[in-house]
Amino acid sequence: MNPTSERTWRIDADHGPGPVLVNRDLVPLRPALFNNFNCEHCGAPGPAPVRDLFIGIQILGEYACGSCGTRFFRDLPVGFQVDLPLAFTTEERRILHWNAEPWITYPEYAVPTDPGPRTERKVYREHDRIIVLNTLDHLYGHVLLKLYNAQHYLDHYKDRGLVVIVPRMFEWLVPKGVAETWVVDQKLSQARAWHPAIDRFVQEQLPRYKEVDLARGWGHPNMAGVDISRFTGVEPFPLDQYVSTAPHITFVARTDRLWFRTTLGKLCYRAIGALGLRNSLGRWFTYRQSAMMRSVMRRVKRALPDASFTVVGLAPSGGFEGLAEDLRTMRMDTGTELQWCRAYARSHIVVGVHGSNMLLPTAHAAGLIEILPRDRFGNFGQDVSIRYRDRMQLFLYRFVDEFADPGTVARNAVSMIRHFTVYHRNNITNTFGLHRTS
Repeated sequence: MNPTSERTWRIDADHGPGPVLVNRDLVPLRPALFNNFNCEHCGAPGPAPVRDLFIGIQILGEYACGSCGTRFFRDLPVGFQVDLPLAFTTEERRILHWNAEPWITYPEYAVPTDPGPRTERKVYREHDRIIVLNTLDHLYGHVLLKLYNAQHYLDHYKDRGLVVIVPRMFEWLVPKGVAETWVVDQKLSQARAWHPAIDRFVQEQLPRYKEVDLARGWGHPNMAGVDISRFTGVEPFPLDQYVSTAPHITFVARTDRLWFRTTLGKLCYRAIGALGLRNSLGRWFTYRQSAMMRSVMRRVKRALPDASFTVVGLAPSGGFEGLAEDLRTMRMDTGTELQWCRAYARSHIVVGVHGSNMLLPTAHAAGLIEILPRDRFGNFGQDVSIRYRDRMQLFLYRFVDEFADPGTVARNAVSMIRHFTVYHRNNITNTFGLHRTS
């Protein structure tokens, strides 16, 4: 370990070339646990594998160094630990590799959960050689992004059975063709912890199989190759109908991450949150967001009289009468999720503030206008399920400042409708290769 990096961690640091794997898609688990790295204490190659542990979000290997005798846990390189493997001693939990997220120091991991979440095994087809995709996470977007990996393994490893570990609230998104699902009864807020119950369940299952590998679970898979209809059952907006159908725009109206008109407004909102007054005084800011969205709709309607609108979000409905179809609700279930996905899929544009709640909208809609907070510049594009490989990306995905006024959003929307034909002709039709968007 570099002495200058001890007890420091930066997500944008150089974390090295990543693990040395025979197959970049797979991390060996059974019969031989991955150990193609050096001891984190003394640097000796190939520490002896002891066991694997499925504690929830993280999947660990326990190792014993034959040179220095150190026993330690180390993240297996999957999910958001693909190139940030934390290592720490088994007894004292002393961190050996600080150039990784020190999740073991978080208070949620101090004491193992008891009794922990229940896990249910559902078998669709029998396989003795499996690939396990772990999608558990405490963030909505992280679960969804890891789940998107399923298509790659279904399409490229047809001789293997894909087993998906998934929170129950995401079970409806698991694509057809998987061999099994291991469904965990767990809220997102409960995921960030050390769960012995999950490990006990997994260890009971693994002896059934001759060979087990872990799917990498890339945190930001290439969405242009993902068929979202295999996950939601809803076909995305067909780009060849962009001009022939009347413009439709869906607004994603969050109440926990708002569109603010001014810096002062954002500061005031944060202040009332610190004072515990968000449920009362915070309603004014939600009202202002709705007012700005209504202003965008009216401006677009003046320029494009045949335009129509939908509003979705986890919020009480009301306030858009005569302007938009209001699908907001305070109760989420699979029926609501599907209703929203169908709204996205008939939308030329979805509009919303940056966040993981934009992943499904952008996977179904043709285009996006995102209100991007300045403190999220480092997360640029992570919440967008980019559908195109060509220059249509530049035209159909617009990002505006977090304090953009309704006129700016409306002008972008009108341009995306009016100028589509000429942009598509200049950049897709009148060029070499296939005359269509990838």
